[in-house]
Amino acid sequence: MTVENAAGTGAREDYRYPFEAYPTGWYLLVESGELECGKVLPLRYFGRDIVLYRTESGKPVLVDAHCPHMGAHLGYGGKVCGENIRCPFHSWEFAPDGPCASIPYRTTERIPEVGLKTWRIRETSGFIFAHYSPTREEPAWSVPDEPAWKEKGWIGYEKFSWRAKVHVQEVAENIPDTAHFVYVHDVPALPKVRGKIDGHIYRQSMTNLVRGKEVKVLEHDAHGLGFSWIEAFIPVHYRMLVTATPIDALYTDLRIYFLVHEGEGAETLSQLSRDTIDLVIENTSRDVRIWEHKAYVERPPLVQGDGPIGVLRRWSRQFYSA
Repeated sequence: MTVENAAGTGAREDYRYPFEAYPTGWYLLVESGELECGKVLPLRYFGRDIVLYRTESGKPVLVDAHCPHMGAHLGYGGKVCGENIRCPFHSWEFAPDGPCASIPYRTTERIPEVGLKTWRIRETSGFIFAHYSPTREEPAWSVPDEPAWKEKGWIGYEKFSWRAKVHVQEVAENIPDTAHFVYVHDVPALPKVRGKIDGHIYRQSMTNLVRGKEVKVLEHDAHGLGFSWIEAFIPVHYRMLVTATPIDALYTDLRIYFLVHEGEGAETLSQLSRDTIDLVIENTSRDVRIWEHKAYVERPPLVQGDGPIGVLRRWSRQFYSA
């Protein structure tokens, strides 16, 4: 389900952040099931056109969209031929590692040393991620396998998505921003949040008082600025994959995938689980409305109760080149 928001199309001068539009890291492209063998998907992320396809052997490949011969977009009419992708314009074929592999009408044995720029991708846990780096450097870390994502007793729920006018940094700062949970999301008491830096991962736990007792509310692991695994325990036990992939300098593709623990043998969600997820989606839409119209304050006058926003900002610096 796509959740509508009121933002329109913005111009580059609307960019309102003091850092790069595209931090280094891993970002979600699609679910694995959206890319069957032989399929070619045109995508637009990181301010550029790219093409994702799956070879006949099942390997996903991500390349820049335009053929280096005469500029045709491979995502519109391009075909998978074995392990190669064929241009719809002149039928040049390119190998999955980029070089031109075939020109059907060439009159010499030599093939020009041209090729497609390829991207590093990883397929795991039913999702396909791409690594973005402004210098195309080797990834310093990878997307972890999450076997617990599909354990018995857990039921998947519809994904939700927003095309939001926000930087991925703002999305990441939402979780350590303790005070806003009270005033934006109607949480009755200020939660207690503990955040720590663990290399490329920002780990956070949140507790709150329930009937006078401190109870764990959620655990949150952000793997770079592109995606987070969140496990929540109240009022029902559920997991979320929250992803934020830059579309361009202004807009982000924000998605949430849910799994709810209903116990072994359960086939449907309880009404309490549905109500809980509906509330999460409503609360996220409230965040989006604020993000799309706020300014980014570089040195906010933080006070006790604001949460470990400073910790997250220190952690996030590693993903920017400047």
